[in-house]
Amino acid sequence: MTGAVGSGLPALIALGIVLLVQAGSSFVSAQNQNPPGPPNSAGGADQAQPQQGTEPPIRIEVKEVQVPFSVFDKKGNLVLDLKKDDFRVFEDGIEQEITYFTTPSNLPLRFGILIDTSSSARQRLKFEKEAAMQLGYYVLTHSKDHQGFVMTFDHGPEVVQDYTSDPDDLTHALDKLEAAGGTALFDAIIEACQKNLLAAPGPGIPRRVLVVFSDGDDNLSKHSLEQAVDVALRADARIFVVSSNGYGMDAPGDDVLKRIVQETNGRMYSPLNDLPSAAFATGYMSRHQLYESQNSVYAPGTGQYTAELAAALTKALEAIGNELTNQYAIGYTSKNRRLDGKFRTIEIRAKRNDVEIRAKRGYYATP
Repeated sequence: MTGAVGSGLPALIALGIVLLVQAGSSFVSAQNQNPPGPPNSAGGADQAQPQQGTEPPIRIEVKEVQVPFSVFDKKGNLVLDLKKDDFRVFEDGIEQEITYFTTPSNLPLRFGILIDTSSSARQRLKFEKEAAMQLGYYVLTHSKDHQGFVMTFDHGPEVVQDYTSDPDDLTHALDKLEAAGGTALFDAIIEACQKNLLAAPGPGIPRRVLVVFSDGDDNLSKHSLEQAVDVALRADARIFVVSSNGYGMDAPGDDVLKRIVQETNGRMYSPLNDLPSAAFATGYMSRHQLYESQNSVYAPGTGQYTAELAAALTKALEAIGNELTNQYAIGYTSKNRRLDGKFRTIEIRAKRNDVEIRAKRGYYATP
């Protein structure tokens, strides 16, 4: 499979507005001066003829782009007190008129937890499962409008829990997981976007997010990193990552994970990367030392290491959860009405110069 994978534009919402225009209005009078011609005639091809004494409805299609986004101060704290007039929005460098705005709210969310169950993640699977359980509970208990699913990936992707609003469903599915096989991360991202996020249950069109728990070491995917990113952008999905790579590890997969979050405007967290007690106990932690008993009281599962890991993990998951449950949203009707399939960049600017805005990079202009 080459090139772009998938189609559709969830961020482009077609609002079909039917205006039933009554006889006697000035607009209808103007239309009556030049009534539609018969089928296949100039200006009247394929138009059904109205019955005597009735006027045909006028159908107007309005395309609105909706952009959820988060605002942070220089310390990384959420900024929640800005108003519509504090923002400007640009598409391909051209300023757009803001027609829709909401202050930070817990907007409906459809999220997928993608968890690495490959052989390379065997020693870190317990960490990944516990992290995923915490995140699922945090998000789903914040709103009855949120729904999440769990997908594993090793030699291929598999949904082990479909969409649910009950965090216990996610916990039970995660608790049963075992590690085996290779790693097909890119295939999992593509399948999660195409088969799950794009088919997310309503009402409306909710935000779409993937949270990936992995070391980023893909060795089995049939698709490329570029294709995975392209599909995520077409599905209007942001990708967050919780890396399972630890202090001192040779982790080329981290470069892959960083690329994914950069391209989709997500964020990456590495709770295992800065645990002082582990570094103190062994000097460094290589891939083979990470879970060996030589760490003594600092070994995973005991003593200070466990306390520090729990604190780092909680901090990372709270950061993801807070961002997902406190977002602004802007909507605008693009001045570029051509649905040419091209990617259009979006930039939201704040009038305050001491804040950072995180939003999707853009969208594909497809019908």
